[in-house]
Amino acid sequence: ARPLLAIALAGAAALPAAAQETRLDGFYLGIFGGIAVLDSTVVIPAAEGRAAAKFVDQGGDGAVVGLRGGWGRMISRHGYAGIEGEFLLPIDVTSRLNALGVEYRDRLRNEFGVYGRIGWSPERNSLFFLRAGMTIPRQSFDSVPGGSRETWSVAPAIGLGAETHVTRHVAARIDATYSGPTGDNRMESYRMTAGLPWRF
Repeated sequence: ARPLLAIALAGAAALPAAAQETRLDGFYLGIFGGIAVLDSTVVIPAAEGRAAAKFVDQGGDGAVVGLRGGWGRMISRHGYAGIEGEFLLPIDVTSRLNALGVEYRDRLRNEFGVYGRIGWSPERNSLFFLRAGMTIPRQSFDSVPGGSRETWSVAPAIGLGAETHVTRHVAARIDATYSGPTGDNRMESYRMTAGLPWRF
């Protein structure tokens, strides 16, 4: 009877440990790809004989690919918190508009971002999350005829997504992210991506 009692007690002690096992803790690195949509705004100041004017284009889009890495852990039975960074490489993501007889082209060249993540996990294998942070896009702003200039800017960003592990280390993830720079000549970005993070 004693050996059976010892086995039962050992099994009962192992249950909480098994219940606490999670695949979401630790560092991860992954790739992603998807589509980005740009809304560019051009403000032309007033001049002699002409009032100030504002023009908005809502039609620029293109493909994006990138790398993402971060760290996170479960902070309660279902709660998750972490931080991540990403690098985004657009593939001809350009917004074009005509204003007062001039064509303006706003092209996203690349982008860096840093985000904090909080989420909810039903069973410590999948995660539904919100993220918020800052992105640093590099964009070129061209006018035809006219000149060209490149600028870096800092933009607040917010997003949501979900991920689930398909193996012990590999997860499938989807994201939707919005970033909205401020200023007269600005570029808003909407992104939908899917990726495969690898957890160490």
